[in-house]
Amino acid sequence: MTLTMQVATMVEDLSYEALPGDVVEKAKLLILDQLGCMIAGSAHLEAARLRSYLEEIDAGGEVFVCGASKRMTAPNAAHANAQAATVFSLDDSFIRYGHPGNALLPAALAVAEALDAHGTDLIVAAICGYEMSMRLGFAISASAERDQQVKGYASWQVFGATSAAAKLHGLTADKIASAFGLTAMHAPPPFLRKFYGRPANWLKNNYGWANKAGITSVDLAIAGFEGNRTIFDGETGYWAIAGSDQFDPAQLIMPFDERMIVRDIGFKPYSGCRWSHTSIDCIRTIIANHSVDHSQIESVRIETADEFVRDLNSEVWPETTLDAILNIPYLVALELHGRSSATGLSEEDLQRKDLAGTVKKIEMTVLSGAEEQFFKYSKLPVRITVNMRDGRVFSEYAEYPRGHPEGPSFGPEDVVAKFLSLSSPVIGTGRAHKIQEGILDLENRTVRNFMR
Repeated sequence: MTLTMQVATMVEDLSYEALPGDVVEKAKLLILDQLGCMIAGSAHLEAARLRSYLEEIDAGGEVFVCGASKRMTAPNAAHANAQAATVFSLDDSFIRYGHPGNALLPAALAVAEALDAHGTDLIVAAICGYEMSMRLGFAISASAERDQQVKGYASWQVFGATSAAAKLHGLTADKIASAFGLTAMHAPPPFLRKFYGRPANWLKNNYGWANKAGITSVDLAIAGFEGNRTIFDGETGYWAIAGSDQFDPAQLIMPFDERMIVRDIGFKPYSGCRWSHTSIDCIRTIIANHSVDHSQIESVRIETADEFVRDLNSEVWPETTLDAILNIPYLVALELHGRSSATGLSEEDLQRKDLAGTVKKIEMTVLSGAEEQFFKYSKLPVRITVNMRDGRVFSEYAEYPRGHPEGPSFGPEDVVAKFLSLSSPVIGTGRAHKIQEGILDLENRTVRNFMR
């Protein structure tokens, strides 16, 4: 059996009955978290711009689109909802592997609603998406040297959307393999290195397109289009297409009973690049433990990995909230001014001169050994030192952020509270609670039961 067929067979064979209870519960929380990000982000101007375009070209369908005046077809609904979910950068994460949920859950939700799927089918599809995309990510992970030249997330996470959609449609392994071949023809290139210019590109990781591409590839396979059924195999396999310089096929077909990667997906409590979260955790600890008046600060030193110093520094003042999401000194200054990104980012804060003054006091430097900790162990090491004018010095160190499986806890109650705080201002408290209850009771619901 070819490698691609082995992967397709794993997708076909995974059943709800085979899933451990904790994995089911984690999947429901991930779906709830993604929906909160979708709903909150739908009110953002950049989400509205894409949604308006998609409304113009969509003839109308059965799928709910956050903030839209009409329902859309599944591919366009997933495209719009994924873009909405990414604008505040509050969506789930896996360190060094992007935001896997945003590349597949909008597709899973859209297809599940279009098919009026049962909640258990959505759970299995979501887990299939996470597991197959992350296994592929591990398998094609480039060397540190190549990573500096070519990097992309949606390039391979698109197969998560395909896996989820294929599972919901009940495709056979042969059809799934064909859909994988079609997916490679719709996948975005590994473009992430070109993303770091400022002002930053609002398409970000292009997860909206990844969701649409996954659904489209499955739809085309169902319609009879043939895709390359050996897309993951050999020296010309997808790993080379995606720009990697190495490939470990054993990672791609790692048995589910050896590891369920869903357990290791992290939740994000703050609006900001995940790489910034240990810095935010450290400054929040300093603020909580000491009397820190930002006006009395002499200087702040942030020591961390060279990658973060290079890409997430404040040499240019952020023009947009997206630039702010990618600016560690700005996010730290927000905490010092009581404007935490835990409650979201605002354009108004970008005009505050007192905030700009605090940012000027913050210096980012390289922490010895941090780069190896990041690339070898997927840690986010940071040490923050705050020097006060009266001579007091406060320092904190962290390696894993809150919400990471090995970091400070962000439990089910925190996920629910985050969902309600994000969604209630947009759709109302009553509807937010209805969606929350429906997601947490997915085993006994159809998707349309709580989405409409």
